[in-house]
Amino acid sequence: MPELKTCSFVWAADIPYPEESAILPPAGMRHIIAHDGRKDILPFLLDVSLAHHGGRLYAAWYNSTDAEICGTSLIRGVYSEDGGDSWSEPFVLAGSFSNVGRHCVPVNFFPCGDDLYALVTEMSGRNMTTALKLYKRQPGGEEVWTQISQVADGFITNTNPIKMDNGNWIVGGWTPRKNETPAFPVALISQGDDIAAPWRCRFLYDPLNPDGVRIRCPEITLHAQSGNIVAYVRNGNGDGPAYIYESVDYGSSWSEPALSPMPIAGSKMCAGILADGRRYLVYNAERGNFVRTLLCIAVAEPGSRVFSKVYRLFEGGDAALGGRGRTWFYPAKCEFGGYLYIGCTLQEADNVRSAVIAKVPLASL
Repeated sequence: MPELKTCSFVWAADIPYPEESAILPPAGMRHIIAHDGRKDILPFLLDVSLAHHGGRLYAAWYNSTDAEICGTSLIRGVYSEDGGDSWSEPFVLAGSFSNVGRHCVPVNFFPCGDDLYALVTEMSGRNMTTALKLYKRQPGGEEVWTQISQVADGFITNTNPIKMDNGNWIVGGWTPRKNETPAFPVALISQGDDIAAPWRCRFLYDPLNPDGVRIRCPEITLHAQSGNIVAYVRNGNGDGPAYIYESVDYGSSWSEPALSPMPIAGSKMCAGILADGRRYLVYNAERGNFVRTLLCIAVAEPGSRVFSKVYRLFEGGDAALGGRGRTWFYPAKCEFGGYLYIGCTLQEADNVRSAVIAKVPLASL
């Protein structure tokens, strides 16, 4: 592993990062169960995705019929028409209960034009990615989703695509490590709004370089403004902070990696930009390898890419959810109606998993 510098534009240099005891929840935040794993026969749930479209707030995730990537895995979802107060029964977006050995893992929503789409990765087994496919919601009141095309080979995407100022969509992707073959983190870039056509692949770094970084699970989330793209990459090795990459040419090329100065755990992050221009990053606070008991959001001032405030979203047993809780991880986000909705997976002490949401008033951030 090469010696890496600490990134200079992630946390404000003149503001000390707060102690955990000083990190408070946003005022007026509500916690919501979108899908209750205690009432489901499927034992494994992960990687929530959120979207708002056609008056509905969508939450989707992947279920496995046994353990993770065992039996079969399918994408299921629910929707709310009242801002999260009540939810539909689950529907199947992709995959099938009966198709053993085929795994749809995970899903990521994005709107294009007047329609809602989703990217879904398919796998034939653990770490064996086969295709990245595009699904489209069909018009009407029923939740009918149709596979449109295959836009890339075996890449996993964990966060939603972003429309760039040059008209292309961009999303972070990666292939898992296979034996001695390292993981390949990339940016996938559409051909404008022809999103059904193949997306181009741009590597963040050369994982075959013997002097390069090695990342076991390089899950990626992005900020995109003009041609500047910042990639936050999970350190899946369990021994250090997240990696930061930067592109100044719409994701075509990338800088050498730098290390985050923030105590971000080795777990998936989720980045976004509020309608008023403030950047934010949702992440697990570092508490040890695979300890995901505190989920936070860092927020920047309008027009800045330097975070200067941190809020607590979920931690431990949650009083608002009847004391349920242990770990809160793999976040997603959606903004509308004066709120930021942050979804994640709740895993309880008995390993039951549910899809939950923090509904945060924008004025409190």
